[in-house]
Amino acid sequence: MIKRFNIIDQIRGLAIVLMVIFHFAYDLDLFKFVDINFSKDIFWFELPRVIVFLFLLAMGLSMPLVHSPKVNWKKFWPRWIKIAIAAVIISIYTYFAFPKNWIYFGTLHCIATASLFAIPFMKIPRISAVLGVMLLCAKLFLGWNLPWFEMAHSSMDYIALFPWVGCVFIGFGLNYYKFHELTLFNGRPTRFLEFLGKHSLLIYLIHQPILYSIVYLSYLFLK
Repeated sequence: MIKRFNIIDQIRGLAIVLMVIFHFAYDLDLFKFVDINFSKDIFWFELPRVIVFLFLLAMGLSMPLVHSPKVNWKKFWPRWIKIAIAAVIISIYTYFAFPKNWIYFGTLHCIATASLFAIPFMKIPRISAVLGVMLLCAKLFLGWNLPWFEMAHSSMDYIALFPWVGCVFIGFGLNYYKFHELTLFNGRPTRFLEFLGKHSLLIYLIHQPILYSIVYLSYLFLK
């Protein structure tokens, strides 16, 4: 039995909370309850990037716990298949629901791909962390990153492998220095975050259909 570390679930749980806030705001804007410019308002522009960073950082912290000293393929493939299937479901759903902006390589697609790509880098965590920082800094400060395929349309959620796999690499480095063993927060709020973190994939899949339905029904009732 692999031990769970609270801080990793807390990070995932925080990402879930922020994601729900972002998608609720997005749905409210879609039906004109609020007016938000997601491309120009710095808070709303950066929030989804913080969310992705937290998800991938948590992945980098947790992968070595499961796959050390060698890759546990019996645990890896079932988890990977679930994420890959979930990514395909999101692509199919958004293709029909939002054909002009459907998601072909979003957060879950990136997580599934990064899971495979990052495996060799777990054995060199300190070098991986340096590479991760370099990838992110090259994008942040120079506007440059390694190329990744991109389709012609503007996707609702496009998370390229580069530079985002760098977050996973940084997680490997933090794992090496035992960051996951720290106890930074305790109490009911953190236990709630831990609960969300333990069920992050399920919440990821169901939260937006629920939020969208609530806002849409409110729109029909109030219009």
